[in-house]
Amino acid sequence: MKNKQTDPIHPLKAPILKGSTAALSKAISLVESSLETHSLEAEQLLEQLSKDTASKRSNSIRIGVSGVPGVGKSTFIEVLGGQLTKEGKKVAVLTIDPSSQQSGGSILGDKNRMQHLSQSPLAYIRTTPAAAHLGGVAKNTRPSIQLCEAAGFEVIIIETVGVGQSELEVQDMVDFFLLLHLPGAGDEIQGIKRGIMEVADALVVNKVDGANAPLAKKSQQFLQHAIHAFPSRANHWEVPVLLASATEGHGIDQVWKTIEHYIDIQRKTGEFERQRQQQLIHGWHAEINQALLQSFATDVPMQSLVQQLEKDILSGATTKNEAKRKAIASFRGKWPSS
Repeated sequence: MKNKQTDPIHPLKAPILKGSTAALSKAISLVESSLETHSLEAEQLLEQLSKDTASKRSNSIRIGVSGVPGVGKSTFIEVLGGQLTKEGKKVAVLTIDPSSQQSGGSILGDKNRMQHLSQSPLAYIRTTPAAAHLGGVAKNTRPSIQLCEAAGFEVIIIETVGVGQSELEVQDMVDFFLLLHLPGAGDEIQGIKRGIMEVADALVVNKVDGANAPLAKKSQQFLQHAIHAFPSRANHWEVPVLLASATEGHGIDQVWKTIEHYIDIQRKTGEFERQRQQQLIHGWHAEINQALLQSFATDVPMQSLVQQLEKDILSGATTKNEAKRKAIASFRGKWPSS
């Protein structure tokens, strides 16, 4: 086996560390690729970068933004990102789009919804199709975050697909989770459910403009009442319910101040680093699961067995549970016990 200590320096390493967005895009394409050669190359690059980017990782802020479709996530992120770049901050936006069932590609396309922000030299926007991955993010969102941090981006914003309850996975990747709501009496909250509201660090009623203002205040009161019924946070953080209008630029300053205040508290208490470490381990477990599924799916003898077991299930020769046990037992037999 090739000794990793003798691996040559990856050609993308130096330009990424210098902030090249072209090199960053190529690197993200590597981690998104399903080709084994690309996966190995991506692993090599990430390992080499991790040794030189510890300070960048600890100083970055990762923000997750979720909400039902139509709540204005992209417009909100563009306005927030524009404000941050004007302050001189480097902002990377990773948007997760729903995928075409035929091609597997992103339906909405890269940068189409953030044309003004994409023109800033301090901004980087990358759209990734969710494909078959659940949870509102893509399966390679974590390494994409790491690559953006290596390229010097101080704020990384992840925009989820926006389908409600399944968005919880992004909360395990970010330092601050922001949940957007539409103005209304509360019916739209049924599309969000309790689980995702419980893990949000702030709720924002967006599109608070014109005739929506009275409805927005009503939603704010409804949400404030709802979160009081949730269990208290371990860090004693009281989840705020804010009002904003991305189209008119109202309330964005307050949202950012809230994020900064929360991060400051987390850093001072040591919770920031503890959460990052926990997320690192969770990410490692996710990678193990992906590797096992990939190994199972690409093993030719296993797939031959699976096809036979499918026929046996349909013919009544075996049950689903028995077939499952046979498949797992056969797969385990291919791995050493120690």
